Amino acid sequence: MPSEILKQALKTHFGFDTFRPHQEDIIEHILEGGHALVIMPTGGGKSICYQLPALLKDGFALVISPLISLMNDQVRSMKTNGIVAGAIHSGTSASESKQILQQMDSEQLKILYVSPEKALSSRFIEFVANKNISLIAIDEAHCVSIWGNDFRPEYAKLQGLIQYFPETSIIALTATADKATQEDICQQLKLRSPKTYLSSFERPNIYLAAKPGIQRLDQIKAFIRRQDGQAGIVYCLARKTTETIAQALRKTGYRAEAYHAEIDNGQRKKIQEDFQYDRIQIVCATIAFGMGIDKPNIRWIIHYNLPKNIENYYQEIGRAGRDGQPAEALMFYSFRDVSVYRDFIEKSEANATFSRVQSEKLDRIWEYSQATNCRTNVILNYFGEYRAAPCGHCDHCLHPPEGFDGTRIAQMALSACKRCNETVGIGMLVDVLRGSGRKEIYERNLQSVKTYGAGKDISWKDWMHYITQLINQGLLDIDYINHSVLICTPLSDEVLFEHKVVILHRPADLLEEPVKLKEPKRELFNKELIQRLLNLCKKIGREEGIPPYSVFPKGTIKEMAEVRPLTVGEFTELNGVGEYKAEKYGQSFVEAIRAYMTDQDIIKKPKGMTYVETLDLFHQGLSLEAIAQKREMAVSTIATHLARLYEKGEDIDLVQYLHPDDLSIARQGWRASGFSTQMSKVKEQVGDSLNYTRLHLALAIVRRDEKRGA
Repeated sequence: MPSEILKQALKTHFGFDTFRPHQEDIIEHILEGGHALVIMPTGGGKSICYQLPALLKDGFALVISPLISLMNDQVRSMKTNGIVAGAIHSGTSASESKQILQQMDSEQLKILYVSPEKALSSRFIEFVANKNISLIAIDEAHCVSIWGNDFRPEYAKLQGLIQYFPETSIIALTATADKATQEDICQQLKLRSPKTYLSSFERPNIYLAAKPGIQRLDQIKAFIRRQDGQAGIVYCLARKTTETIAQALRKTGYRAEAYHAEIDNGQRKKIQEDFQYDRIQIVCATIAFGMGIDKPNIRWIIHYNLPKNIENYYQEIGRAGRDGQPAEALMFYSFRDVSVYRDFIEKSEANATFSRVQSEKLDRIWEYSQATNCRTNVILNYFGEYRAAPCGHCDHCLHPPEGFDGTRIAQMALSACKRCNETVGIGMLVDVLRGSGRKEIYERNLQSVKTYGAGKDISWKDWMHYITQLINQGLLDIDYINHSVLICTPLSDEVLFEHKVVILHRPADLLEEPVKLKEPKRELFNKELIQRLLNLCKKIGREEGIPPYSVFPKGTIKEMAEVRPLTVGEFTELNGVGEYKAEKYGQSFVEAIRAYMTDQDIIKKPKGMTYVETLDLFHQGLSLEAIAQKREMAVSTIATHLARLYEKGEDIDLVQYLHPDDLSIARQGWRASGFSTQMSKVKEQVGDSLNYTRLHLALAIVRRDEKRGA
């Protein structure tokens, strides 16, 4: 299919002027009937790879998706773009199923989402066997592989469904899959000569950072303070932790809720909806949360605990910044988390191969947490996208860790641990090293050990960092069975007695509040306009029962504030605004922009304001001459304003100012000038037949008619 047709369809249905990398090639391959495996980061545009072909082909696309909430989100998103879509899962009512069947029969339905369990049922297969299925898309395709991070046995059976439709295009999509998982997906689904499309795994809009799990709650509060009320998720390993953090954040004044498996279904659903509709800012959750939520305006992700593998980590941080706007991901790590995961693996009833794979993946995420070079490159290399150049958006690239010879510090800590007979935890060891006078030290006579006070010149927080690094380097261990006391390891003696050099790092302090500078007027102007437009999204969302971002994502809102379209025609040209949404919402947003430009007092004459002032006076019923007099401008200048607004789609009666033959004369003059955009050249052709005022107005009508094919 010609590229021009694909791009026109992209703009018409989704509002985008250009394809992202690989999208056009994938769509052409699917339209030609091929099979494809697509690995593309969350927010990278996977959905369009099957949605656009579905709109261009006869029949409807069958999309296999693992989560009900994800399917419902996708259906709602399709409907907001004027596309007929439906979903069949355990929550689908009889009336909804009936409507979907009617849409199939009338050939209106273009996309049908279905859970893998439903798709594999004999009843469903009989239901769709004689229907015109244009393509089959298998989302979250990593679930089919034992090498993936979320293996689901029912996914491995989907090859049975595919066999019922041997001539149908198949597209398998996932955000995270290493090379072994990619090969296994193709094999398990029995894809026919599939083309693999691998997009970059880099998410340049997400700032990555990892820190030792010390004083985590204080660090989380400091981190969230910098987020200016933006939505985020705190992922935790334990259910109890989600509740503890949510409660602490609520006491601080944040709208936060805990989410885990022990909460009843009704409450979980309410939390999901409140988060989607921006009624709560923060969800503290176990890892299941977020998989089915297509919320593009999540601005940050915190991992309270080390994730169990890089795939999980990268999938979870990908829930932030899906709109392409800046986002942050902060991960805390501790060796305690590794021990917990290892215990899970050892006690698991899974087969030996699966356990080995999970153990190896755990080693890799731990290596990521301990990296002292570019974090993004560690992830890219893991997924087979090898790169050495720094990314420029991780903590190590922007705040390189300062390495130094920490042998003396290590010797002090290890010696103190031994002299305390390996009976103290991290906090008590630091107090001994700093010579604390706390009661417990004297009760245990620890003030008499030789290393008492030996490290008093090092701050408590720095000692905690250094001891954590010693644990991470295997020089100290935590005896979790024995009240989490510190014990020395066989490597300790090499440092104490064999002069082994220990390199430590001074971690950058990312908790300091950034210095707030006075915002330039232009930035303040745009910021307040963005907020007004976001408020309009919220208002429309409440009226229509959809999340605010479903009206327009923040990226489109920011472009509105920058471009400031003054007509629906200009509004349609924005990236992310398709014909359906332009017709439905365009006038409301244009009027909001005009109103803001009139009301605000930040910038005296913002770009486009002169057109707004002319249009306001025109709507008050003033003549061209009266408007010109009031604005102290030439009549021809006022005509230029109205002509431009008309050409851009504003409905203004310009004919009232013209003589009967003006349109014909202007059309002939424009043609004779070679359709010149220079008014003076057209004026040369029409001579004295039209003055500049009438020529501006007449040409606007002629050009708009030409553009519409009239």
